[in-house]
This record gives sequence, structure tokens and C-alpha cells, in this order.
Amino acid sequence: MRFQTNKLLLHKTVFIMRFLSRQNIFSCLSLLLISLTTSYAQEGKINIKQDAKVEKLLTARMELNQDDSADERYRIQIYNGNLEGATKEQSNFKKSFDIDCDIAFKTPTYRVYAGKFRTRLEADRHLIKIKREYPSAFIITP
Repeated sequence: MRFQTNKLLLHKTVFIMRFLSRQNIFSCLSLLLISLTTSYAQEGKINIKQDAKVEKLLTARMELNQDDSADERYRIQIYNGNLEGATKEQSNFKKSFDIDCDIAFKTPTYRVYAGKFRTRLEADRHLIKIKREYPSAFIITP
């Protein structure tokens, strides 16, 4: 008798656990479906309120970035000599590097300058690469 009651109790427990697990699965699925149908409605407009000074600062920064004054930039001198040598070195440099370069005449020689760098650090980084092909290159300070 005791064995039968334990067996009956075991069957009831298994039945309740199966029912609960099915009910849990059903409730999870229904919750998932409900959340999917309501979660797509997250469209809207974003209004950003910023101070007018921010806009002024942005325009001032853009103007500074457009200023391409060679007097205030670091340059790298790669050649110093006659005009023929300067034009030859300029064309060779343009083939080897993706940096702008130009020829300047300072009595009595022509010089080839490469780049217009804002900071000394930026100029130093490029100088390391350029010195591999032009060992006598050096930085001209503004």
C-alpha cells in the first residue's frame, strides 16, 4: 500500500512538473510575441538644443583648418641645389610619397619643401619615413 501511494505521488509530481514546464514555455512564448509586437514602435524625432556659441566655435575651427599659410606650418626640406636637380627631386618625391611638395628659390639655390604640417610631431612622423630615401632631409620650423 505504501508503495502504491509513493508511486501515485510520483506520477502526480511528474504530471504537475510537465504541466508547469508546458505552461512556462507557453507563457514565455506569449510574452515574447507581445513584446515583439510592441517593440517596433520606437520611432521618433530627436531635438538637440545647443548653445549658439557652439556653432560659432565650429565655424571658427573650419576657418582655421582651411587656412593653408605656409609661414605657420612645419615643412621638410628634401633638396637644396640648382633648378634641374630640384625639379628632378620633386618629381621623384611625388612618385614615392603621397605628400605635396613645391620648389622655392632662396638666393642662390632652389629648395624642395615637402608637406605643410601643423605640429612638430606630425612633421617628425613624416620625416622618419622620408629619411629612408632622403637621408639629408630635415624639418624647417615656422
